[in-house]
Amino acid sequence: MPLTVQIVTPEREVVVCDDATLVIARGIEGEVGIMPGHAPLLIALSVGPLTLVREGDRREVLAVDGGFLQVSRDQVIVLAEYAVLPSEIDVGRTEAEIAELKSRLLAEAEAEDLKKRLARAEAAYAVARM
Repeated sequence: MPLTVQIVTPEREVVVCDDATLVIARGIEGEVGIMPGHAPLLIALSVGPLTLVREGDRREVLAVDGGFLQVSRDQVIVLAEYAVLPSEIDVGRTEAEIAELKSRLLAEAEAEDLKKRLARAEAAYAVARM
């Protein structure tokens, strides 16, 4: 029996599927893979890709940042601060944002918000290039 996956942010529901055979996510303590029959789990998410492998070996990769992933009875719920699909990413604009944020970080040594935005943009760029 496949996994049902729901990925939501405060602004919208990003993905819902009922045919996932594997979910790979980056938690704050490392990556985790979830397959049907996985034990109940709750992890805090980090910045990075979230991969859904669907029936027929179709892959869907999203860039996510922050939030939580919960597994219960073959249902995976991701409550993320930020999630974006590759089709929603403007690669040129994202490259420009990365360059701007890197230059601003040089000027502002301890700008945590800029570091987070840079990590988010780099994750989106990496997903778009997959």
